[in-house]
Amino acid sequence: MKAKIGLIQVVQRAEDDYAARTQMMLDLAQECLKEGADLVFFPEAFQHEPDRTIIYRSDELRARNTEWKERCAALAKKYHAYIVPWDYEQADDGRVYNCSYILDRNGEEVGRYHKVHLTHGEQTKGIAYGEDFPVFDLDIGKVGIMICFDNYFPESARILGNRGAQLVLYPLYGDTLQPQWELKMRARAVDNSMYVASCAISSSPRAYTGIVSPDGTVLHRFDGQPNHMTVAIDMDKTVDTHTSGIPAYTENLRRYLDRCHRPDTYAGLYEQPPVYDWETVFYGNVPYVETREEYEKKK
Repeated sequence: MKAKIGLIQVVQRAEDDYAARTQMMLDLAQECLKEGADLVFFPEAFQHEPDRTIIYRSDELRARNTEWKERCAALAKKYHAYIVPWDYEQADDGRVYNCSYILDRNGEEVGRYHKVHLTHGEQTKGIAYGEDFPVFDLDIGKVGIMICFDNYFPESARILGNRGAQLVLYPLYGDTLQPQWELKMRARAVDNSMYVASCAISSSPRAYTGIVSPDGTVLHRFDGQPNHMTVAIDMDKTVDTHTSGIPAYTENLRRYLDRCHRPDTYAGLYEQPPVYDWETVFYGNVPYVETREEYEKKK
């Protein structure tokens, strides 16, 4: 199955407010859609970066959630394409999730993913944990999602791969570990023989927007911003190997690895590693504090 994936690279400008940032994403997405993109997705946290305290103002957050979803749905319907917005989701029970969701070619919601691995900052701000890694069966193939910090944990991509994902969308704010960030992204693709596409807020020095093929090749990465690109991929692409050493045999690596997996020996994955006090995790030249607001006061 051939598919065209729309990549957008936004630019972080202090003067841009919520309205300017959402419009930037829609404008860049529309350029991809004009080029025939089947799917376009957006980065983590970008529209709320000027004021993330909106998570504490339920009515305002819900109103913005609704408006943003309606605008994205209209774009999906206009171009008959999938749109994958990111947002803070205000659930009916009051909990707030870090969330990406998929709108189909008619603008209807297919499903959503709640970020499973939360940073210290998200935990202290009261963001709720996601509990699962769903895979969505779209007409272009099977698509999964992981968000930012999820990529530090190989189990995120492994579960999506086990569930048949051919493409994993990876919206993120950024990453400070260069060049390890690209190594991790490529490793997730190689380990599971699947495409991994990222969408970051800014390119350097944190991370970049791009797409990696199942064999670990970086098909595209953005250097400039703002920017957009539509990348054609073959969702059914296989990685072929000859580990048997017999020239007559070629192996489909993904199926080969699935066939040879030993999940019965993986009990150690479910053992809880040491849980350290936050005071032993962070170190620096100021006393440990629970929140960024406290840090700013003590600097």
